[in-house]
Amino acid sequence: MATTPPQPPPTTPGPPPAGPPPTPGGAPPKRGGTNVFLITTIVLAVVAVILLVFGIFSFVGKSSADDDKDKAQKELTSTKKELDKTKAELGTSRGAGELLGDLVRTGAKSADDLKACTDSGRALQNQAIEVLNAAQAGTDVNPRIDGLNAAINQNENLCNSSRQSYQDFVDALNELQSK
Repeated sequence: MATTPPQPPPTTPGPPPAGPPPTPGGAPPKRGGTNVFLITTIVLAVVAVILLVFGIFSFVGKSSADDDKDKAQKELTSTKKELDKTKAELGTSRGAGELLGDLVRTGAKSADDLKACTDSGRALQNQAIEVLNAAQAGTDVNPRIDGLNAAINQNENLCNSSRQSYQDFVDALNELQSK
């Protein structure tokens, strides 16, 4: 018996086979290239937006820090000017205070010296009255004349000192008025 070799199945004209058979559950087959490109594009867009937002915040933050630094520098300069002005006023006040202090001291010394002159003048007057009363009564006034002369000398010294103190006070007052 003669055997004939097997023949290929007859070909029928029609569409080519549609690929692998459908998967259970009806999901369409995935094509890897399109999904990877789409995911990569989305990730890159999100990263670009994040970098853009970060850049804006960084710039705004830096600008704000520079503004704060400038403001602080201006306040420091203003405070230094105020401090210098206060120092100058304090120096002027200190000078005026010293002048007023001198005026008060010279005024107090002048008043004390004037009172000493006045008290001495009153004591001299009383001694002169005693000498006159003794002379009128006919008593020897020679022993009292020496005391009267001593009182006159003391009164003259105290009143000269009072005059000098008064002049010192007037000079201090004039110095204060001229400044």
